[in-house]
Amino acid sequence: MTTVALPGEPTNGAAVHTLREHSVRRWASTDATQQRILDAATDVFAARGFAASTMADIVSRSGASVGSIYHHFGGKKELFLAIFERLAAEIDQSIDTATDETDPADRHRTFEVSARAYLEAMWTHRRAAVVMAADDSPAGFEAVRRGSMLRGFHRWMSVLEPDTSPRGRLLTRVLIAVLAEASAMVITCEDAADVAPITDATVEWIARLTG
Repeated sequence: MTTVALPGEPTNGAAVHTLREHSVRRWASTDATQQRILDAATDVFAARGFAASTMADIVSRSGASVGSIYHHFGGKKELFLAIFERLAAEIDQSIDTATDETDPADRHRTFEVSARAYLEAMWTHRRAAVVMAADDSPAGFEAVRRGSMLRGFHRWMSVLEPDTSPRGRLLTRVLIAVLAEASAMVITCEDAADVAPITDATVEWIARLTG
């Protein structure tokens, strides 16, 4: 299988998988204090925005000391990035769990299951996802977010083994756009009942485009 990668991204599938496993394990083993701090920071950023939020707000919300927060994460920017890393690890874990039972040889089914798991994870973790999608973020974060998102999407594309012809490249771009727009719709839903039709429609479009 040829891995579709962004410039500078490892094309070795095993290497990418190892990096993802490390990230998932890291956040799975995060202790209760660190999780509480990240949850509190997420709430503060959601309510006030990144620029207007202060470390004092996060200290008050989390009940942790400022020294503890700096020890575990650093400053406000580092907290924001840690929330993003945890969200990415949670999404990866959801996809890995969902695809554990799929037949790797059935590429279309594996891709569709991955897409469904991704959108469901975005709904589950929508509070953090909304914070990460906001325009109010640390300097340079948008490039980090976009790069991570594209690496994830391109990793999924490798499941389909797209070719490098103009048609194959266009298909990759279209699928990425479909998933990105669907996730943007999901995280703004107010009710779980609204998520299923979006997810179903996304999977249906994927089936049409890749069938």
